[in-house]
Amino acid sequence: MKKDNKKPLEKENENVVAAVDIAEAIENSAADSDVKADEKPAKEKKKFNMRNFKHGTLSVILTLVFIAVVVVFNVVVGLISDRFDTEVDLTASGVYTLEEKTEEYIKNVNKDITITVLNSETNFEALGDPYKQVNELLKKMSIANPLITIEYLLLDQNPGYAADFQSGEIADNYIVVQCPSTKQRRVLVDDLSKSLSYGTEGEGYITVNTEDYYNAYMAYYYYGTHFDMYDYLYSNIEQDVVSALMFVTNEDPVRVAFTQGYNESDSTALQSLLSDNGYAVETINLAQVDEIDPDIDFVIMYAPTIDVDTDNITKLDKFLDNGGEFGKNVMYFASIDQPDTPNIELFLNDWGLSVGNSIIMQNDNNYRFVFDTPTIPHSHFQQVCDTPYAGDVFAGTLYTYGAYMRPVIQIWEGGTKGNIEQEIVMQSYDNAYLYPLNAGEDFTPESAESGKFNDVIAAYRIHSSTNEPSRLVVFGSDMLTCKEFLSYGNANNSTLVINMFNYISGKEKGITIKPKSFATTGFDMTQQQADTLVIFLCIVIPVVVIAIGIVIWVRRRHR
Repeated sequence: MKKDNKKPLEKENENVVAAVDIAEAIENSAADSDVKADEKPAKEKKKFNMRNFKHGTLSVILTLVFIAVVVVFNVVVGLISDRFDTEVDLTASGVYTLEEKTEEYIKNVNKDITITVLNSETNFEALGDPYKQVNELLKKMSIANPLITIEYLLLDQNPGYAADFQSGEIADNYIVVQCPSTKQRRVLVDDLSKSLSYGTEGEGYITVNTEDYYNAYMAYYYYGTHFDMYDYLYSNIEQDVVSALMFVTNEDPVRVAFTQGYNESDSTALQSLLSDNGYAVETINLAQVDEIDPDIDFVIMYAPTIDVDTDNITKLDKFLDNGGEFGKNVMYFASIDQPDTPNIELFLNDWGLSVGNSIIMQNDNNYRFVFDTPTIPHSHFQQVCDTPYAGDVFAGTLYTYGAYMRPVIQIWEGGTKGNIEQEIVMQSYDNAYLYPLNAGEDFTPESAESGKFNDVIAAYRIHSSTNEPSRLVVFGSDMLTCKEFLSYGNANNSTLVINMFNYISGKEKGITIKPKSFATTGFDMTQQQADTLVIFLCIVIPVVVIAIGIVIWVRRRHR
């Protein structure tokens, strides 16, 4: 072992230094202790609780998931309500429900359609129940076919939109139906105020049955019985929109021109019927044109009371000839108010037809109908013949109404001459007789010509190479298409007329939709039922909700 070579003095010095260091360390330690004694004691650090952390995190996650589910649910419900009909119509007449045939037609529309309501949706619906009904039906049409788009537009904020229309053609609350591919459009006019003021049944959303409205008002005025304006409001918007869709989706709409200038009868009802079924209706004054536009398909002479001069009769002849191509049509309606019209008569004679100077009366009470209260012989049902002109009307069960019918006479034996042939479309039932327009007081039915008489006949000639026919159809009376007969619920007059036009023009079958009433339906209940409902809503349900809340609170309290 190696010996320590240090001297005793050096060792002693090291021991002194070590002692001094120890003393200083003790002194410093004491000083630190004094400082720490003056400080507040530090809080005891809590231990990390994994269980609480897990529960807290889970609660946050569940809350976020719940909020996300609610948001997604609202979005999905919104998408579903936009794509599917989720509302229930509780009205008596189904004011907010599309007819089955409307839905069927809408689903088959294969072109993009834009329906523009010229107002904001909120402002439009705020105008009243009729406008809300219009908006709801439009949205249901869009749901039934995604190709149909509904837009809302404020005219004062979109001056460029109005620039595409003629002055006065559009206004607030009008509806514009457009088809970009055909470049066709139709404007539906808001006619509510006019209908309420005048009680007319014009082209608009709302119609008023004037007689019913007046009678109800007088009953209220004199007897104090119930009177509600909405009981006499009817909506035509469904028919109007379907008709507009038929028109705008047709790349080559059928044009029908009504003559004017010869003191014709009022053809408003017939024009509306044709327009409602997608025909392009217009008027023409033969005296003001050099020739009839060859793009026109039908010319209608609606019971003129002034004879047509020979120059304009020639224009009709040239129209039917169509440069030797045929394919044109003239329809002539007679009336008992007409005087002798020799030029028109010669025009009819060229097609082998004539209108008799008499009225078809009916002896058989089974074929008469009530007209202005008494049963009278000049108003009677008509017999539709089995021809392509009649279509499904022939096998139908509804009635064909007629009044003041003049006989349409075939002046050629067998109804055929040269390249012209004829078909009887409608006639009276048996036991009819003819009452001369100039009959005196000594006239008796027993002395009159009796039997069955024709009152609608179609004459036609067919092109030898193209097989295109031109036609002249003669009606014994304009009353066949009067407003009343076209609107009766048990009448087929409107369907018969449309079937004839559709067959002649080769157009698809139209749709006729009856107006819907806004009459309100009361919800009546007994006093006992009312008391039961009050107890259930005001006592049972609140108590159940409170009980459920208490149970949930207690269970959470004792966890």
